Amino acid sequence: MKQALFCLIGSTCFTLVLSLGAFSLYRNWKIKRMTSPQYRIVSIIQTGMEKEALKTAYLAQLLHLSVDEPSQLYALDLKKAQSMLLASPLISDVKIKRIPPGTLYIDYAVRKPVALLSDYANTAVDKEGFLFPVAPFFTPKQIPEIYLGLPSFGASEDAMERKGGQWQTPLKDRYFALALEVLQFLEGFQQQEGMRVERIDVSNAFAPSLGQREIVLKIEGELVFHQKQKELVCQFPKLLRLAPKDYRLQLNNFFSLRRSMLDDYRRQLVSIHQGGRFAVRIIDLRIPQLAFIDNPKTQ
Repeated sequence: MKQALFCLIGSTCFTLVLSLGAFSLYRNWKIKRMTSPQYRIVSIIQTGMEKEALKTAYLAQLLHLSVDEPSQLYALDLKKAQSMLLASPLISDVKIKRIPPGTLYIDYAVRKPVALLSDYANTAVDKEGFLFPVAPFFTPKQIPEIYLGLPSFGASEDAMERKGGQWQTPLKDRYFALALEVLQFLEGFQQQEGMRVERIDVSNAFAPSLGQREIVLKIEGELVFHQKQKELVCQFPKLLRLAPKDYRLQLNNFFSLRRSMLDDYRRQLVSIHQGGRFAVRIIDLRIPQLAFIDNPKTQ
């Protein structure tokens, strides 16, 4: 009986000593990872849908990482680091992991601009309504501007139920919804009709007075023709004034009208010996079955 008891006590003590030894080794290993120069962050690997969409230096700045004072790889809280990256208005999604001994792996997605928001300087907006700065991060080419008539950045709601834009807070008002709807409607026509949408202004789309309600589109067409073995390029900008409720019908009417307008442009080009840009032609389509058109001039 005593022998069995001694065996049990001995076995328990052995297990305890072994466990304490293992725990001590584990603790020392963790301390080493947290303090050893071997595990300092010396590089960042970034991946995503676009190759190096953002500069690695910018990602390091967001994480408060410094070359002069390297951080420990295992001292970095990954959840906190993820939140720090998502605090940037440019980043929509991110995953982070450690690659020992000294590499931080960041896989992320950046917001894609659908338009420049001309209510504010150097600001773009994605399809979900999130705002983000353009320069020096992006150089978007030939994307339209939209103008919503928003209050100053961060301002409270105005009389027309429009709030000032903010980083990390998507636009949810009816003005942005309408501008996005018009933009999506026009996407299929731009290549088909050989034109480019430059600006969509919906700032008066919900004005108190029915007579003031309008959508103003600025579009630009281009004609390339040859004269005396020279290639001449002419641009034809237009401002379209549309009724918010009937803009689809009115745009379809404009595209039908545009064919005869192109013939008119071609007749004018006979007497032109160099490419150029015509003056903006304003076309008011708000009254059903009528179009008020001014006379263009070359510039």
